[in-house]
Amino acid sequence: MIRRQQGRGRVIAPAVPGKAPTSRGSGRVSTWAPFAYGAFRILFVTQLVANVGRLMQATGSAWAIQDDGGSPLQVSLIQTATYAPLVGLGFVAGTLADRLNRRLLLIACQAWMALSATALCVATWLGRTDPLVVLALTFAIGLGTAIAAPTWAALQPSLVPGQLAGRAIALNGLTFNVAQATGPALAGLVIATLGTQWVFAINALSLTCTVLAILVWKAPSPAPRPKESFGRSLRTGLQCIMAAPQRQILARLAIFIVPATSVMALAPVLADERLGLDGSGFGALLATFGAGAALSVTIWSRVEGRGEEWGMVLSAALLTVALVTAATCTQPVIVGGALLASGTAYTLGSTCAYVAAQRVVDDALRARVMAAYVVTSGAVVAAASAGWGIVARTGVVRAFAVAAVLSALSLATRTRWPLPRGIDKRADDATETTPTS
Repeated sequence: MIRRQQGRGRVIAPAVPGKAPTSRGSGRVSTWAPFAYGAFRILFVTQLVANVGRLMQATGSAWAIQDDGGSPLQVSLIQTATYAPLVGLGFVAGTLADRLNRRLLLIACQAWMALSATALCVATWLGRTDPLVVLALTFAIGLGTAIAAPTWAALQPSLVPGQLAGRAIALNGLTFNVAQATGPALAGLVIATLGTQWVFAINALSLTCTVLAILVWKAPSPAPRPKESFGRSLRTGLQCIMAAPQRQILARLAIFIVPATSVMALAPVLADERLGLDGSGFGALLATFGAGAALSVTIWSRVEGRGEEWGMVLSAALLTVALVTAATCTQPVIVGGALLASGTAYTLGSTCAYVAAQRVVDDALRARVMAAYVVTSGAVVAAASAGWGIVARTGVVRAFAVAAVLSALSLATRTRWPLPRGIDKRADDATETTPTS
């Protein structure tokens, strides 16, 4: 049966199971085609809600410590408590996700985070917002995030046919970009009108809702549990990412992220010292970066036709131009355009690497491989951000100039480590995934 979904003047109508929805009157697959699949829609909304709540909580935690008289170091440790578990446990979490039922693992992680967020909310209501309590409970929430992250990454592409995997990954990244743009702003509004404790209450409620959503969500049939031991599964995953082609893709991603990280790391300095912007101007500058990240989703259909390698080269070239503009221009509007371009380049380049990796990995190893990319991204961002801070001591213009040179040089890596153009490992299973309204 042909299923049709009416929406805003066009019909999403996959006539054959496994084929992607297309726009009426054209052969081009819709950018939003994955939303034709009910399982993907549910998980997308669930992850978006979880990300918004998590970023609200991180903002509220930092403010709670600041308001309680904590030191600047203790305030900065909120980010450490949030992301250290991800870097330290990410690959172990990926191994668990490849061995256990991913749906049940997600439920357990979200429930753990909901309990931790509830404890943080109660502690705030009781006036126990001393830094150690807030940091400890933030770390507990970070543990749940660390285990859930590779599970989310492995599940999303499995909910759509193989030819839509790239768009599913791009849309998956959109949940973080939207949350990054709205989460801190919503937290600030709630803190100003209701109080910090309500930020934690909202996060606890949002996490509880994600648990309920996953409970009613119909997940794909889980793969048979591997018979090998946990240690053997861990070694198998490490061998996979240390061998070609995953090793080359990881190297390309890391090299690309180093200069790209300079934008967000130095944006406050750029806004203050170069552009003379106040807090609202700085917020608008960050919003352009987030808008560029969201824009990358609409470009993905063109990248698909040319391949991930073309997309990676386009991203590096676009990033180079944006960094040169940021280093040489002092007009806020033009610099805002540069940040828009850099947001597009950053997200598009990362998505190209993720899609290339997923095309050449079996589902049995998918979570472990994606965990390696999550850990690599987090570790490189953390280290590179600190490095750009050191370089910026000699001047923000020089820092952006160095980043532009590194971005241009990254184009040369395509000859040594080209992205694979292999057959999608899920292509044979595409006909098993049908859209639902």
